[in-house]
Amino acid sequence: MSKRVAVYARVSTTRQAENDISIPDQLAHARRYCSERGWHIAREFVDAGASARDDKRQEFQSLMDAACVDPSPFDIVLFHSQSRFFRDVAGYTFWKRKLSKHGVSLLSMTQGFGEGPSADFAETILAAADQYTSAETAKHVTRTMLENARQGFWNGSQPPFGYRTVEAEKRGQRTKKKLEIEEREAGTVRQIFELFLRGDGTKGPMGIKDIASWLNAHGFRNRGGNPFYTSAVHAILTREAYSGIHHYNTHDSRSRAVRDKSEWIAVPVPEIVARQTFETVQARLKSRRPNVTAPRIVNSEVLLTGIARCESCGAPLMLSTGKSGRYRYYACSAKRLKGRSACKAPIIVPEAQLDQLVIGALADQLLTPQRLVTLVREASRHRRDAASTDATRRAGLRKDLKHTETQIDRLLTAVAEGHVPDSSLLRDKLVGLNHRRDESLALLASLDRDLPAIRQAISNRQAATVAANLKRRLLDAPRPLQRRYVRGLVSEIVVDRERAVISGPRAAIASAASNPETLTVVPSFAREWRARKDSNL
Repeated sequence: MSKRVAVYARVSTTRQAENDISIPDQLAHARRYCSERGWHIAREFVDAGASARDDKRQEFQSLMDAACVDPSPFDIVLFHSQSRFFRDVAGYTFWKRKLSKHGVSLLSMTQGFGEGPSADFAETILAAADQYTSAETAKHVTRTMLENARQGFWNGSQPPFGYRTVEAEKRGQRTKKKLEIEEREAGTVRQIFELFLRGDGTKGPMGIKDIASWLNAHGFRNRGGNPFYTSAVHAILTREAYSGIHHYNTHDSRSRAVRDKSEWIAVPVPEIVARQTFETVQARLKSRRPNVTAPRIVNSEVLLTGIARCESCGAPLMLSTGKSGRYRYYACSAKRLKGRSACKAPIIVPEAQLDQLVIGALADQLLTPQRLVTLVREASRHRRDAASTDATRRAGLRKDLKHTETQIDRLLTAVAEGHVPDSSLLRDKLVGLNHRRDESLALLASLDRDLPAIRQAISNRQAATVAANLKRRLLDAPRPLQRRYVRGLVSEIVVDRERAVISGPRAAIASAASNPETLTVVPSFAREWRARKDSNL
């Protein structure tokens, strides 16, 4: 009687799948094997680049779904050797038993053991040997990859957005690779950091969602021509490699559990954004997390919500109103919410009075003629240092633009002359190239949009005039701008009956004094899937 056969073929790595003849060999051998016995191949299942140490294989699962039914469409699952089917004793035994319940047997073309207890014992021993061999191979491969990373080479995976791999050296038949900046993608990365910190010139700094919307609206695309999602923007803003250091061996390859930092390997890579810029972004992202700063505080229109505290008990000051909202005060929240006994000397001060006191003090302390002179000098030095870097980036973008336009011209010429038919595939290719060209043009425009020339020196009279104008603008500014300015500078305000003590990080002062409108806190965060561990894995 002819048997109905399901053939299963597998190779371990994508490289084998692309370059090896293992899968064609396995299938050809299976077809000859069945033809010689008069068996019918009902279906073939092929996993290219999948490990046999577990059952997380797409075609393997399709095979099991198809075979484990009653009645099963197969009598035999045929494979080249047991190691092609499974390299784990428990897994091999489990699936063998499950298939046998539906009348399906396993058969190796090269390792025939027959039937009965002796055959089962031999199969189990061979499965254990395959498992041991696989574990030993994985150990040696892991050791090699760790050493490769320690020597500063890239370990084969797809490089981060903004980079490409290039050959660094040859060692026998092996090619060692390192990362190189891909200027067009790197320009998009810098644009994302710029939008997060300073905005696009029409409004202040943006949150993650606004950045994704801006990129998609302006024709920027992720790899593969895909639009930018908030998750992709968040991943770019938090990827340390852009600041010059990529960490290898951060996660367990199977469980994805984070390894201890002592096991991480730092691999130097070309820098796309300055380290200080990257750290500033991380600090702002951290401050916006809902578990650090509640969204109700981030979104509040009250100027000092979340940063003003009562000196007596340390409780935050909250907004209190009287006469149906005609009068507004900052009041000790402990006394308001817990009663008089909660605070010995509760603070209550008119909202407008404390707001003006804080804004005025910040303006008087930071926007001074002396500080502006220093800032202008530092800004000029920074522009000179950045000029050569911008020239290199501009040259790389123009080269990429020229290459893209050449590709577009060749495709259009080929269609016009009838060498290539007009098809949906061709149109998709043209759309992708047009997106690439638009991105390069947008990035070049952002580099060519030079700021007004900064003077090498500024007189004391000019500095005093500029400082006075900045103070007036800040004191008369709309509440959202004032709030951004205060939030960017101040970490805490402790208020007692006589005074308010304002404190904040030193690093914020220079940025605030040079451009108050660049300081902001945008309520935005990237959601984590299964953040409370309460959903299906």
